[in-house]
Amino acid sequence: MTKVQYANSHDSDVFYIVGFPIPDSFFIIEKDNKKYVFLDHREYGIFKEKNTNPNIEVVLIDAKSRVLSPNELALSLFRKYNLLGSPVDVPKNFPLDMADFLRANGVELNVQNPFRPERLKKTPAEVEMIRESLKRNCAAFDRIEGILHEATIQGDSIIYKGVPLTSEYLKAEVDRVHLEKDMLNVEGLIISCAEHAAIPHHPGRGPLRPHQTIICDIFPRRRSNGYFADTTRTYVKGKPSQKVAEMYEAVRKSQQVGFDMIKPGVIGGDVHRACGQVFLDLGFDVGDKGFTHGTGHGLGLDIHEMPYMNAQSTTILEPGHVMSVEPGLYYPEWGGVRIEDIIVVTESGCENLTDHNKNYIIP
Repeated sequence: MTKVQYANSHDSDVFYIVGFPIPDSFFIIEKDNKKYVFLDHREYGIFKEKNTNPNIEVVLIDAKSRVLSPNELALSLFRKYNLLGSPVDVPKNFPLDMADFLRANGVELNVQNPFRPERLKKTPAEVEMIRESLKRNCAAFDRIEGILHEATIQGDSIIYKGVPLTSEYLKAEVDRVHLEKDMLNVEGLIISCAEHAAIPHHPGRGPLRPHQTIICDIFPRRRSNGYFADTTRTYVKGKPSQKVAEMYEAVRKSQQVGFDMIKPGVIGGDVHRACGQVFLDLGFDVGDKGFTHGTGHGLGLDIHEMPYMNAQSTTILEPGHVMSVEPGLYYPEWGGVRIEDIIVVTESGCENLTDHNKNYIIP
């Protein structure tokens, strides 16, 4: 099947092919098991130098072609590479105006999703890059834990270096650690406390409070190769309430059920339901409160990518799938608890790629 993309390297399906930043959109044509990458003089030489794949050919867009509009250039390439007489697959984010223009000129386009299904199963080299990203991310959690240990409790405040400790301060410290580790928080990060922690994706703001849950969900991207890490830990500086202690233990048990269940042939949705059943059995809620989100998502060049483990998932797990396992519980009156590790599905089960402690109480 013939495939065509028109995007820049911010599209992870494009980055997967070229492997380095290209800010302006360009064409990739895949035909007869060969890929053609069309670049102008700004990136042509760079890619030609970097490319070691004999099945990828870089083609220089000459001055004559550069005066064409993107739609006209697309039609010109379709004609040159004999793509007018057979169906062509494009990704779901292919430009609509370009698709309309090509169809008006006799091109048959079909949307394929996922566009590069080979990305779902990670190669051993990709697994090691993700493992390394996770290892580098652990340094940020070491820094957070060090600050929380050094801080003191004074009334309703956590005091660090003489001033109340805030979400913003910890985020700045995480950024500093990551810059030293070749990691960038391109998608932001979450350090939320108390009622903010009860909203799963609340980024957090303001002073952190003692005896309340503090969710730290940190998901940086490796600058040099583009592969993400994603780890969540929940902390309490001081003494957790009985309810929070019960929530944490329930989340830990739910995650372990997920670990134990994941293996080739298991359906992702079944893992999610089993993790949710742990909460129901322990008297917590699943749905609009309590456990309100999916159990896991794929991880790689995107922070959230296929496959998923949620209520809708029919994906059959296979060796090479790299996914999060991140059950959580959320109640405005008690805060939120989430624990997230990244696993790779193996031939007989799964391996946890995240090597960091889960000690949540910091006196």
